[in-house]
Amino acid sequence: MDDEVLKELQEQLRKNRLVQSAEDLQVGDIVYIEMDRNDGLILNDGYDTRLKYVVVAGSKSNEKEFGVVLINSDADYSDAPDWKAEQYPLLLSNYTNVLEHDSWIDCTDPKELTLRKMKAKGAEKMGHLTKVDLDNVMKIIKKSDFVNDHFKKVYRIEEYKK
Repeated sequence: MDDEVLKELQEQLRKNRLVQSAEDLQVGDIVYIEMDRNDGLILNDGYDTRLKYVVVAGSKSNEKEFGVVLINSDADYSDAPDWKAEQYPLLLSNYTNVLEHDSWIDCTDPKELTLRKMKAKGAEKMGHLTKVDLDNVMKIIKKSDFVNDHFKKVYRIEEYKK
């Protein structure tokens, strides 16, 4: 297969993964998106944006705004035991099509993303958490003292059932 055909196939696959509507997203979906300070990221080293994997944790009833949690490559931001308890490990062996190494879902600080922004930024749906991982992540978020009750209610986190 020549390089041009391969590039065309890769571009078609990327287009197929693009988030186009609320129907494209379910709780537990892994999405790849460019994020910035307006999304609540703390950016270092002169970066204005970062490409991040996020997991959809819920949506508002209008299904145009989504609550997401970040996937990080490290969980070493704090030594506080209560904080560390809410960093959920993702094993590379379960997500070889998405991750490059073992990673962590930060369940302490969910972010809000609109469907409009996801479409504008060319967000791509890359996969879905395993049932076990999804159930565990949602349990952590539901019980988290870091996540306020208003967020849990508005993004229907409390409605998630195993």
